[in-house]
Amino acid sequence: MALQPAICSSCGGNIKVDDIDLNGISRCEFCKTPHKVIDVITIDGLPSARSLLETAEHSYQDGNYEKAVEIYNEVLKIKPNCHEAWWGLYKCNSYFDSYYDYKDKYGNKGPLTKAKIIDETLQKYALRAIDYAPKEIADEYTSVISESVKFVESVNKGNFAKGKNSRSGCLLGVFGVFWN
Repeated sequence: MALQPAICSSCGGNIKVDDIDLNGISRCEFCKTPHKVIDVITIDGLPSARSLLETAEHSYQDGNYEKAVEIYNEVLKIKPNCHEAWWGLYKCNSYFDSYYDYKDKYGNKGPLTKAKIIDETLQKYALRAIDYAPKEIADEYTSVISESVKFVESVNKGNFAKGKNSRSGCLLGVFGVFWN
């Protein structure tokens, strides 16, 4: 059986098959029409990225954050631009940061240390999720992290010493609203 080129039925443009989302959807490079490129690909006994992502989400919802991190990383080995996996890693690492009371590896804490830890988590995970996500989902992610970004910016400007904008908001409370 010969391979068929991926051609858009709307405009005749090329469909980028190397940029398929976890639902098997890819968009035309020119007119952005979505096309179902694959239904489900499974290889005897090997989990798909979609099934791994669902398992990671279940682990996260069950409070097994270490397992969730492990599985999100497995998803990223299969699909490095999976915004859902990057966002899952952000949620888990934000939980860890909060659980350990924003202390660095030396036990230091305070507004500067907290801002540095939050910023590192934002940079490593949240911003990658935003970069890879479709616009509407990227906007939702941006909205969720807005309080954290404001806190980091405030501390970096030195406002924490003056008592201005020194609270970061409740990240886990925001996740509860966004993810449940």
